[in-house]
Amino acid sequence: MIFPPLGSYDDLIRDIPLSVIYAATHSVKAGFRVRILDLRLNPEDWRRMVSEVVGQGCGLVGVSVMTGYPIKTGLAISRFVKEIRPGQRVVWGGPHPTVLPQQTLEHPDVDFVIRGWGSQSLCQLLEYLYRGLGILDDIPGLGWKEDSGIRLNAFRSTHEVLDHWDIPYGLVDVTPRNYQRMKNTDSLIFPVFTSLGCPYQCTFCITPALGRELQGKRWIGFDVGSVLDHMEFLARNYPIKAFQIYDDDAFIDRKRMALFFDGYMERGLHERYFLEFRGVRINELDRMDDDYLARMVRANVRLLVIGLESGSDRVLRSMRKNITREQVKRVNIKLARFPQLLPHYNFFCGTPGETFEDLLETKELILQLLRDNPRSYLGVGADWKPIPGAVMTEEAVRDYGLRLPSTLEEWVTMDSTDTTEEIRHPWYTPQIANFIKLMQITGKVMDDKVLQEGGSFPPLLRVVMRLLIQGYRPLLRWRLRHNAAGFLVEHDLMYLFFRLFVGRRT
Repeated sequence: MIFPPLGSYDDLIRDIPLSVIYAATHSVKAGFRVRILDLRLNPEDWRRMVSEVVGQGCGLVGVSVMTGYPIKTGLAISRFVKEIRPGQRVVWGGPHPTVLPQQTLEHPDVDFVIRGWGSQSLCQLLEYLYRGLGILDDIPGLGWKEDSGIRLNAFRSTHEVLDHWDIPYGLVDVTPRNYQRMKNTDSLIFPVFTSLGCPYQCTFCITPALGRELQGKRWIGFDVGSVLDHMEFLARNYPIKAFQIYDDDAFIDRKRMALFFDGYMERGLHERYFLEFRGVRINELDRMDDDYLARMVRANVRLLVIGLESGSDRVLRSMRKNITREQVKRVNIKLARFPQLLPHYNFFCGTPGETFEDLLETKELILQLLRDNPRSYLGVGADWKPIPGAVMTEEAVRDYGLRLPSTLEEWVTMDSTDTTEEIRHPWYTPQIANFIKLMQITGKVMDDKVLQEGGSFPPLLRVVMRLLIQGYRPLLRWRLRHNAAGFLVEHDLMYLFFRLFVGRRT
């Protein structure tokens, strides 16, 4: 099982590779010998890591692949294993082959795909290949090649819920050195799920499309007691500093999460480990009163990663976010009364039909958020990335003339963070394209996240970054005040500096 390099953020944020760990669960339990290679740990020498394992003999190589830059590394890995061991079978799983299985299987270096939740399906595939059990047609989500063409089985119709006692965390070397945030090498932040799925219908997201394949509830919350048992198990076995709740949306049932916070405190976990939340919605925060937020503070919640997405009500409606900019302002002011709760507002730019006026509204909103709550952090403001299967992607093709990649390799260029080609969607004007670059600079340096969270950067680099950021901010404020995004040479310089010294390019 291989987790490929993801791109230039790998040195900055490197989470435990839950996707391949979870996918291995049923296979390990069934007695198969599984190895996990996390190639982010040594991206310059990944070929040696792979050849040491595959060269000795390997029944099946699995690769977890997301849309964008990981396709480039995933294909390089698949090609390499077939070079060193001709005939080696390769199976891809993860978001991209889940939504584009046909195109993925058309590539000669991919033999199988598993769509959706894949632990049980992977085990069934291994049992078919090496124990002669079952038939391929009965494996949910499996895709494969036959002489007659490509075959695709139906999706698994229910969420795949794993018993936490069975999850084979021991397949990876879970240490703070390997898995870290902002190069802060003494901080192991362990991701944990308390629920699966999401009932919302955001048009830019793939989850609604996957949800259409499910029978029954699109969101299920795990038993609170079992979640806390899981966290205590992890705390006993790993040098954890914090837990990150990895749910797509943890606050669908606020009463359930209140019970979680109470149990977390009753077990004394809050005294040793703080909490982060990866997926938090504005409308759910808006419904929380001060007592609820105070409970979160007592439970040692530190970070809330919030999906702001845009500051334009028109764009938010097109996204079906069910929030407004006034609601965002109200929530931000409320959170400012609880300084321990650090909001991190993610946003992106360049959605289909987004205008220059929409971008100005986003600019005004994020600057207002920083004024009202100076401790707020901002996302990086990346260009919108077409996600195969998402409603917004379909609208971009139908209404705005977006041409989607016709081959697997072409999807690499859709990732604005790591592509060497400039993103220019059909609805972009030069004014829009330049202003998006200005917004990306704003997301990186207008707040204090790099200065505050980069505590383990080399001291000299930290001093240089502080001087550069503080020296540049007056010019950035002038540009934002006058909407002056022309001759933006600092955008390329910033990304060059980032890739050379902060986030390693793989």
